[in-house]
Amino acid sequence: MKELTSLRGHHKEVTALAWHPLHESAFASGGMDGTLLFWEIGPKGSEEPAARVPFAHDMAIWDMKWHPAGHLLATGSNDRQTKFWARSRPGSAGGADRDMPAAEDDDDDDDDRANETVTDEMELGNHVGIVIGRRGATIISMQRATGTKMHVDQVRRVLEIEGTKKQIETVKRRVGALLDRVSNDSEQRQREAAIGAGGVGNSSGFGS
Repeated sequence: MKELTSLRGHHKEVTALAWHPLHESAFASGGMDGTLLFWEIGPKGSEEPAARVPFAHDMAIWDMKWHPAGHLLATGSNDRQTKFWARSRPGSAGGADRDMPAAEDDDDDDDDRANETVTDEMELGNHVGIVIGRRGATIISMQRATGTKMHVDQVRRVLEIEGTKKQIETVKRRVGALLDRVSNDSEQRQREAAIGAGGVGNSSGFGS
């Protein structure tokens, strides 16, 4: 078996992959961090993703499948959500990836209130560094994905968010999922360390 190429675009483990049903040089991949990537390989392809959707899901993407016609991609995640994505044909000059559009509301007043920019805060406690990320990568990616303005007040240990109410709700949900995942990983490491320490203590006592 010979390796043909190596594509690098995910920052965490790749957890799902699906080839496009009609274009043999195109496929999508999902990561442990909820990122969704679209790829085009081959003679005219690139080793960089053709499109990236950071925080497509709040948790790992475990499964994905294209519609037989190739115009929709369904993704399933550990965040208990199934999402559908539409994208222009591979090689076309179409727009960016997007969620399927929601039903339009004819109430102009409701639209104005929904699009009103507000500010809110979220307490981070001891997880300030997790939300900022290495060289600010996490908070920058989340701002781009949600369309909000975000700032971490490291003195007060809060995340300041500016955007619509819906955008702010999305940010809080994703940050909450991120902190839960970090907390669960930390608890798992502590349990493993305790088990390991117990094993060492038992073996020492047995030999004495």
